[in-house]
Amino acid sequence: MAAPGGAKFPQAPLPPPGTPMWHVRDAKLSLGRWRCRTIGDHRFTDSSVVDGPIDTGDSFVYAYSDVDTSGHSILRINPALLPDTPPIWFVALPERNQPSPAISLVAFITKDHAPGTVISDPEFFSMAVHTSQQVGAIRWWIDSGIVDQIFVAEQWRRQHLGRALIASAQCYQVHNGWTPRLASNGRRTALGQHYAETALFPDRFAPLDDPAPPMDPPSKE
Repeated sequence: MAAPGGAKFPQAPLPPPGTPMWHVRDAKLSLGRWRCRTIGDHRFTDSSVVDGPIDTGDSFVYAYSDVDTSGHSILRINPALLPDTPPIWFVALPERNQPSPAISLVAFITKDHAPGTVISDPEFFSMAVHTSQQVGAIRWWIDSGIVDQIFVAEQWRRQHLGRALIASAQCYQVHNGWTPRLASNGRRTALGQHYAETALFPDRFAPLDDPAPPMDPPSKE
C-alpha cells in the first residue's frame, strides 16, 4: 500500500512484541492536524512524539497519516500488520459535549472512498451507504487514550480487523495532536481478552478485572 505523498513502506520485518512505537511529526496541517509517521525501533522510548525531519532509514513504519486534496484525513497502515484484511474507510463520530471527550471511528469496506479516508458524520449521511454496512468500530477517550469499545461484525472476524481498528485509532490520535498512546483498562469482553493475549504491545493492556458482556446482538433463535 502506498503511503501519503508517494512514500513507500520500507521492506522491514515486523518488530518483536514490546518494541517501542514512536511518532514523527513531519509537517503541520490544517485544523491542528499533522503529517506523521509511526516507527517501530529503539531510537526513542515508546509513545515519544518528535518533530522531523528525521531519517528513520529502513526502520519499520507502522503507519502514515496525511490529508488528501479534499481535506480528509488519510490513515495508511502498513499491510504487513494486516494480512488478508479488507481495505476500510471511516466515519469519525466525535463526542465532545461531555466531561471526558470521546470519539469513534466506524469502518466500512465499500468503494465510496479510498482506503484509510476519514469522513464526517454529515458527509456520511449524504451517501447511499447504510449504517448496517459497517464492518467494525472503535471508541476511545481522547484525553486519556483509553479504548472503551471495539466491535467487529461477526462475518469479518479472523481477518485482523480488530488490529486494523486499533492501529487506525492510534494513527488518528497522533495525527490530531492528541495523547499519543492508546491503551486498555481492565474491562474487556472475552474476545477483547483474546486479542490482548496476542497483542503486539501487551504492556498497553491492564490485567482483566472487569469482564464485559459480548457486544454481539442477541440471537434471534
